[in-house]
Amino acid sequence: MSNVSRQPVYLFIGQSGSGKGTQVTLLKAALLKKDPTTTFFSIETGDKFRELIQSDRYTAKLTRTMMDKGELPPAFLGVHMWSHDLIERYDGVATVTIDGTPRVPDEVPLLLSAATLYNWTIHVICLHTSDQWGYARMKGRGREDDMKEKEITERIHWFHTSVEPAIELLRQSPLVVFHDIQGEQTIEQVHKDICEALGFS
Repeated sequence: MSNVSRQPVYLFIGQSGSGKGTQVTLLKAALLKKDPTTTFFSIETGDKFRELIQSDRYTAKLTRTMMDKGELPPAFLGVHMWSHDLIERYDGVATVTIDGTPRVPDEVPLLLSAATLYNWTIHVICLHTSDQWGYARMKGRGREDDMKEKEITERIHWFHTSVEPAIELLRQSPLVVFHDIQGEQTIEQVHKDICEALGFS
């Protein structure tokens, strides 16, 4: 597949509260402005994970028990959510955006194996924000699971202990183009910086 041009994929990563979801939406709008025929395939494992743990499935019960103990759920859960979706629905044409993956280092080689299969170049948009910024944003969003002090603290801790090592693994891959973006700016300025980094302006 080396003779085939690689398809760009846009992966947003950063602390909870860094504005990933908002920036995904703005990037989609920018891509549609460039080409109104663009279609999208969105991987949003955070939403799917919340749906899982709120269900009455046996797996959800075990996962909630782990999380109540302050333990991270096993990597296979996150991998199943996005890999199953890709296998079932991805058509090879839609522009892929990723929000919430990878959650742990063990997911990275599996995501990169998907990139090899689908001939992707993954553009990682890493939104850099401080713990204080993320804390304030999570407290202000009003979603029930973000309002609890303990859970906010656990999310910040989880980012440093699990997501940051995953980010470093992504940096090392030849299939990845890394874009470090300062997230502690206005939404509009962050979007502008992302577009400039991707060569859209």
